[in-house]
Amino acid sequence: MLNGVRILVRGARDALRLGATLLERAGAQVTFGEAQPSDGFAYDVIVVSSDVSPPSERSTIAELKAAGAHIVCDITATGPHGARAGMRGTDAQIQAISGLMDTTGFAHGEPARIGVPFTEISAALYACAAIAAAVRVKRLRGIVQNIDVTLFGCAASALTTFLPTAFAQGTVGRVGNRHPACAPWNAYVTRDGWILICTSTEEQWRKIKSAARVPPLDDPRFATLRGRVANVDELDALIETWTATLSTEECLQLCEQIGVAAGPIVSVAELSSEPNFRTRHADAAMQIDTQGIDGDTYRRVPIFNTSRLTKDTCAAPRMSTSVDRTAYGQHTGPLAGIKVVEIGQYTTAPLVGKHLAALGAEVVKIEPPDGEVARSWTPGQAGTSYFFVLNNTDKQTIALDLKQEADRAHLSGLLADADVLVENLRPGALAKLGFDRETLGKINPRLIYCSISGFGIASAYPARPAFDTVIQAMGGLMDLTRSAGEPVKLGASGADILGGQAALLAIVSCLADPAREDGTFVEISMQDVAAWCALFASGNREPQGIAVACIDGHVWLESDRHADAAALAVRARDARCSMLTREAAVTALANAGISAVPVARVHELVEDGNFLADMLSVARDGSGAFWPVLKVPYRLSRTPARVRAVPGAPTRTVSGCFATFAV
Repeated sequence: MLNGVRILVRGARDALRLGATLLERAGAQVTFGEAQPSDGFAYDVIVVSSDVSPPSERSTIAELKAAGAHIVCDITATGPHGARAGMRGTDAQIQAISGLMDTTGFAHGEPARIGVPFTEISAALYACAAIAAAVRVKRLRGIVQNIDVTLFGCAASALTTFLPTAFAQGTVGRVGNRHPACAPWNAYVTRDGWILICTSTEEQWRKIKSAARVPPLDDPRFATLRGRVANVDELDALIETWTATLSTEECLQLCEQIGVAAGPIVSVAELSSEPNFRTRHADAAMQIDTQGIDGDTYRRVPIFNTSRLTKDTCAAPRMSTSVDRTAYGQHTGPLAGIKVVEIGQYTTAPLVGKHLAALGAEVVKIEPPDGEVARSWTPGQAGTSYFFVLNNTDKQTIALDLKQEADRAHLSGLLADADVLVENLRPGALAKLGFDRETLGKINPRLIYCSISGFGIASAYPARPAFDTVIQAMGGLMDLTRSAGEPVKLGASGADILGGQAALLAIVSCLADPAREDGTFVEISMQDVAAWCALFASGNREPQGIAVACIDGHVWLESDRHADAAALAVRARDARCSMLTREAAVTALANAGISAVPVARVHELVEDGNFLADMLSVARDGSGAFWPVLKVPYRLSRTPARVRAVPGAPTRTVSGCFATFAV
């Protein structure tokens, strides 16, 4: 991985501290200290945050970037360009101005701050993946470059569930613990608490309806996904008449039996006794039990695990480490020449594939015969959803029925010369189809196989399915994120996104070692990643703040050391924010010495100059139609990641043969 890479970290942001932990996990040697121009010869990579650095150090950082002797990664709130350049934004302020905060909370309540420093965590993960990509480029091509990562870009990248409505000129609102495109999907009252139940397919809906035995659920209004979403208030009330008759555990067991994702809301304090967390992280659980949660407890929970693909060492030709500068153009992506097979759906594995493709890899996405379910979600164009396109840019797509021998044989052929296989099927599902680790090692001894699941391979819940909301509930994220005191999920698919980012980092770190010989198995448990984030947040508290209503929305007020949330509310009332627009309220509060930023609405982003310049782009599909797509939130100066193409319909089998891939 990153063994032998020397990294200097200098800065005050959480993203730098978190990034240091991640880079150490990937094998790098990390040092904290002052960044000096001469340090380029002592370190391979220097990680900084120029926007929160003192002026004297900013000039040093500029010199380091200009010297070109080392990789410099600069993590800032909003980047070096645009109207907000140099803004020393906190995590919560970036949540506010990016629209991310306005997606979190209940429909009739205030916007809620995500209870973990989401944009700092996301920036750390993306920055480390970009660093690993830059290390690969330096080792293979002798190219040294700078990297810029913005918290704003990371926040905007997380809005793939909500941006489709904005693209269709709709108004995006908060949905509490619901999903804007699926139903039933919510937190429901049980006899002794709450349970999260999440469905996404017609089969899952039929199973829930059959188990509940509530006759009104047979109403034709609920016969289609669109109808269930349109009538979700009545639907949820009917579902709750069933769950309220059961204990949380009884409901959990029933959902597990019928294969529907469900889970309880677990507090951070309860993580040490949560069965799966305790099974996977006994040392961390014992430390929490005996010493509580401190600022470093999160370090005891690895967010990815790597091991050999097979039990025996698989001999494979060593890849040459000599630099061939003629093999690549200067602007060829960092992963040019890498081949990836993705068997993914919804967010997690598709997010990994999207970024590997943007970094230059050739990515082949395997879909079921009828295509991925998310293709048909609304809104979209020509029968394909905006959501699907946002998560699957620059991929080739093919439809395979892996229950058929011929299609499994075709997959084997694809894997034989692939570098990476990434999937987010249920644990063991691929093995049941004949592709266990030993078999994959025989097909391709140097394969990097990444398995992403809700609870991990070695799990207390081997048969339990999981969706993002369930993992947020069982990983502590909902406990920390509250609206009017009630736990609420992140509006964005936080557990899915962070799990995908962890997988991306692990995969690119493996690819950064051009001399790797053995195949590698990478295991990602989304609950591990969620717990890692929750434990960090619990041990490293953020400043208090509140969202205050204005005439046209809300503003976010953040405290200093001398003001708590109650004091902020009094000062906001004194400033008469409720009678002002957001812009006027920010000015009035600034005059009163209070730091405030407007809470942006997601549908307003399409008219935001920073979002349009930094994150939004367009691509054409095969018929020439334009589609909105998202750029990546990291910028490599000499081998940039690019998002360019919209995925076409999956190629299907024709008389046992396969046509060329649709792009």
